[in-house]
Amino acid sequence: MNKWTFGILLFLPFSIAGCVGLQGKSGAEILPSRLSWLQDTPIEAIASSRLTCDTHPEIVDGNLETVGTFDVKGDVRKQHDIVEGERPFFGRSQYVTELDGTIRCEILIKLEKPMYVSAVEIYPGSRIPNLALSTASEESERHFGQSGTGFKPVHDKQYKDVEGTKPVKFQVEREAIYLRLTADAIEDRQDATRFDDRVSDEGIDIPLKGASIREVKLYGRQPLYDRAEK
Repeated sequence: MNKWTFGILLFLPFSIAGCVGLQGKSGAEILPSRLSWLQDTPIEAIASSRLTCDTHPEIVDGNLETVGTFDVKGDVRKQHDIVEGERPFFGRSQYVTELDGTIRCEILIKLEKPMYVSAVEIYPGSRIPNLALSTASEESERHFGQSGTGFKPVHDKQYKDVEGTKPVKFQVEREAIYLRLTADAIEDRQDATRFDDRVSDEGIDIPLKGASIREVKLYGRQPLYDRAEK
C-alpha cells in the first residue's frame, strides 16, 4: 500500500464522522456554536421582552413615556417633645421625628433566564433618594423584603441620590436572574397635616410617597443563538 492510498483511507473515517455529527443541523445552528467558544459575545442591550416586573411593568416595557412608582408603607410625624430634666417639673423641648413603617421601598425585576449583566441604566421619573441596586443569580435566592440574603450589592454600601431625569448607570459585571432596586421614600409636604396633642407643641404628620422610574435598561452578553429571538 503506497502513501497516497493510505492517506485516502485515513481521511474517510473522519469525513464520515463529521457528516454524521452535522446531520440534521443547519448552517445557522452550527456557526454560532463554533463562534461561541472562539470569541466573546458582544455587550449589547437586553431586549425589554426578556424582562418582567410583576408590580411595576411600566419600568420594563421599553417605553420611556410610562412611569412606575415605588410602593410606600410608612409615614413621618415631626413634633416638639418634652424631655425630662434632672429635677422634677423641669425639662427641655426637642424636635423629634418618628417614623411609622419603613422609609425604604423596593422593586424586583426578573430576567427570563440567568444572564450575564454588564450594566443597568435607570431612567428617573422624579428625584430618587438613596437609590441602590442588588442582584440574585439563582431562583432559590429570591427573597422579598430587606432581609433577602440572596441579593448581592452591586456597589457595597454605595448609594446614589438621583436628581433630575438623566439616566444613571450601575456597573454589575455578573450573572443575574433577579435585580432589586431600593430607594428611600420622599416626604410629601404638600399633603402634610398639623396637629396639637396638648402634651407637646404643635406637630406635623407628613405622608411618604414613592420615587418614580420611567425605564430600566439592561446591557449584557447573550448567547449568539439567542440573538435571533430578540
